[in-house]
Amino acid sequence: MLQVKKPTIALFLFPTFLFIALVNIFPIAYTIYISLTNENTFNEYLQTYHFVGLKNFQSILTEANTALIPVVFITLLYVALCIGSFLVIGMITAMILNDKRIRGLKIWRALIILPWAMPSFVTALIWKFLFDYNFGPFNNILRYITQNVNTGVNWLGSPIPAFIAVVVVNLWLSYPFFTIVILGALQSIPEELNDAAKVDGASPWQRFREVTLPLLVPAITPITVMSGITTFQMFNTVWLITAGGPFTDITKPGATDFVMLYFYNYFTTGAFTNYGKAAATAIIVFILLLIVILTGFRLTGFNREETAK
Repeated sequence: MLQVKKPTIALFLFPTFLFIALVNIFPIAYTIYISLTNENTFNEYLQTYHFVGLKNFQSILTEANTALIPVVFITLLYVALCIGSFLVIGMITAMILNDKRIRGLKIWRALIILPWAMPSFVTALIWKFLFDYNFGPFNNILRYITQNVNTGVNWLGSPIPAFIAVVVVNLWLSYPFFTIVILGALQSIPEELNDAAKVDGASPWQRFREVTLPLLVPAITPITVMSGITTFQMFNTVWLITAGGPFTDITKPGATDFVMLYFYNYFTTGAFTNYGKAAATAIIVFILLLIVILTGFRLTGFNREETAK
């Protein structure tokens, strides 16, 4: 058997480790460093910023203004509505695509991936046009139906319609992922179980609730946790569509000013961008999300099998 010396192995692995260090480790380390300083756009230019320890963290945790509470609330509401929609639509489409009586299943299964596979910024800009008050197809259809040129919903200019719009866009982007995962889990369930339940007189709903759903939970729970975290961190899609607005008061957050957008606007507006506090905020959010991930994995038993080995 061919034996390779350790220095040779290390030589081949060195480019990979270097790439990981530059792309992942260095930005994290630099963010931690910046969070411990008072760096902003002014003193960064003059190279006069200095070490302040944990003052940025203390400031964020103790001086959080009242605007942060509604921001967290609308963010959690956004996450809850999105995840619930992902599960319902993903489950329905997966069960439809699992029906062998439907013709062209391979084509439909390929097409269902397209919204998820497309770049999110392209999808966001397309939906922004669809929701446009003056030229968007949605309002034009309403005007055609009502035969009134003044009919139309100000999708991106009113708080509730704007909130609904970003939920719909995120649903369009994410439900195919849930569909594919749930479809794979459905195909792994032995048909004999459903046949036996049918023989026992179980209704379709009873078979789904007592047989299918419990077997889908191990597949659904991890993707629900991960998608919840991703949705909580949503930035680019919402920024391209509403930029956190609409804003009814310049002193208050907008209707779609979720946590990431709020902190971005909070730390980048004004005379000087406070990089130190922004970095400290990123670390706090990272720690909170890490706790959620570890808790989710523990509750779902995601790594139980590996630990047993």
